[in-house]
Amino acid sequence: MNRKQIHFLAIFIFFALVAVSQWGLVEQAAHMTAKQFAKGGMPRAKLLFEIGLFLGIITFTARVIPAKFNPRRDAVLILLGLIAGWCAEAWGTRFYLWRYYTGETPPLWIVPAWPLGILVIDRLSDHAATLLNKILPEKGFTILYWMLAALSTFVFLYFTQPVFAKPATVVLGAALAAAFLIKPHPKTAVPILLTGFVCVFFADFWGTTNHCWRYYIQHPGVPYGLWIGVAFGMTFDTAVVFLSWRLGNSLIERFLGPEGQRT
Repeated sequence: MNRKQIHFLAIFIFFALVAVSQWGLVEQAAHMTAKQFAKGGMPRAKLLFEIGLFLGIITFTARVIPAKFNPRRDAVLILLGLIAGWCAEAWGTRFYLWRYYTGETPPLWIVPAWPLGILVIDRLSDHAATLLNKILPEKGFTILYWMLAALSTFVFLYFTQPVFAKPATVVLGAALAAAFLIKPHPKTAVPILLTGFVCVFFADFWGTTNHCWRYYIQHPGVPYGLWIGVAFGMTFDTAVVFLSWRLGNSLIERFLGPEGQRT
């Protein structure tokens, strides 16, 4: 068994352990799925689309992550992803910016999605960088970087208005701003940000349309509330991943060397 196969097996076991630890939710989801499927018509079609999207996300994750196998580097990114994910979810759910169908603040079953997301974005950004290097000049990376940073900042400020003055929001906002402002490297950052936007969009679209979570702004008084919520999830989650990825790479280069090997 080679390294990539071991990595793939580890991911499979990880998914299995999460499912077993939350078996009650798995049974509940299976019951609701069977009930929805029995209705036929549009409810069944919507369900099949959601199942297909979910299976696509899981399969894609399991195939992409083993592509760049580096145990030490991955361990750092996974640890930071778990910490950052728990903090982000605790902040959002305890300030009622979004809520999960289980009512937990935060639900532990969603936290493992963060380190997996970091690894997927890390892998896919290599392909994005190859493509962007062919079509964008050096100055183009810089312009695009600050456009993406400005977009993320605007959406964050707009969405967090109800809790903007809270100390936790100020600290979180400052940390995300630091990720964008301290020694920026647009040519490296742009592929990560664009990849994150695309990946999180599909994940967030699945989660909101499948009623796994709901943003506070999703109510009849706010036109396009769902899409505003998804836009926030897309930019905010990517910014948190970007912060974790930058911090992780700094730690890796300092203590393990540029290739993630101990120095």
